[in-house]
Amino acid sequence: MKNFIISLLAFLLMLFPHSTSLLSISLQITNNTNVAAPKIINAIETSDVAALEALMCLNIKQNIDDLPVKIGELFDAIDGDIIEISWKERGGSYEENRENGKTILQIGMEFLITTTTGTYVICVWWEVINTFQPEETGIRSIGLSQTNPLKSLAIISAIEGVGSWHD
Repeated sequence: MKNFIISLLAFLLMLFPHSTSLLSISLQITNNTNVAAPKIINAIETSDVAALEALMCLNIKQNIDDLPVKIGELFDAIDGDIIEISWKERGGSYEENRENGKTILQIGMEFLITTTTGTYVICVWWEVINTFQPEETGIRSIGLSQTNPLKSLAIISAIEGVGSWHD
């Protein structure tokens, strides 16, 4: 049933390419946190720089110098072998609707990583919907912290629009 709905939405978007309502519904289905989280987990477990970079918003890709190096540094800061990664929505979100159907929806996610040497937390701001700049959907910010002792190890962030409106 889900594949049928996605196919139907894709067809309707071909017929009505400027429909922000259809785009919003499509992104809610294909770009929600339940779709994104497993991709993020897989990239972390395999230290796949290209896979995590592909999940980043356009703002990060255009404004962070040496992005692949920064992602590699984030992965390298996780000490030990990964035993388990779990995730949850972090409780934070941002949603705003403006004129002409412009909508942005961002949701916070938290990934708890247990390794053979310690515990880490990765916090992500994930942009689920952007009806006027869909290329800006994806990771708006990602930060890695060690939990004991609590210490920030790495952060990669858009230069604007993290938990707020951006054009």
